[in-house]
Amino acid sequence: MGWTFTSAYDGSGVRAFLDRQFECDNEDGKWEILKSALVRLKTYYAACRWTDKKTGRVRIFAVVALVKYNPKDAEGLCLGWKEMTEDMGPFADECPLSIRDLLDSVATGSDASEWRERVRAWHARRKAAPEPGDIVVFDEALSFTDGSSGRRFRCERFGRRGRAWRNLDNGGLYRISNIARRDFVIERKEISP
Repeated sequence: MGWTFTSAYDGSGVRAFLDRQFECDNEDGKWEILKSALVRLKTYYAACRWTDKKTGRVRIFAVVALVKYNPKDAEGLCLGWKEMTEDMGPFADECPLSIRDLLDSVATGSDASEWRERVRAWHARRKAAPEPGDIVVFDEALSFTDGSSGRRFRCERFGRRGRAWRNLDNGGLYRISNIARRDFVIERKEISP
């Protein structure tokens, strides 16, 4: 499936607008958004209840949409999205657990079950996020644009809320993106004097 762009965005909030786009009621069935979230204005997640009007069957599944929001688009197409369901095995896996927990059970080994496991794993890694002073060892060496690499880093405060990483091999200070997606262990927490 491709991207859908619209100039009909009314400024009511991207999440609310997408909720309305994914709700539908016709002779075949009814689609209702039970709960949704917009993560970093880049990914929309929703628990959708589908009711088959012919059989009465009800199913609750996840809708995932990649989002592009550009209010200054020259053509006026300020909002775009690419939707998929969990059955398509989406790559995006930062779905809030409160949405994930509303979904019906699925067959083990299916694309939907694999996606749900990735969501749980992402949240487990996020809970184990390093704090300033922690020594972190990554499973694989990280390479940087200055030609250096390393596996062992100390988490340091950078600015008011940011984090930077001190390479314990060369003493350099680096930014590491997508820390929650990387495999690592916290070796030990340094004790501040």
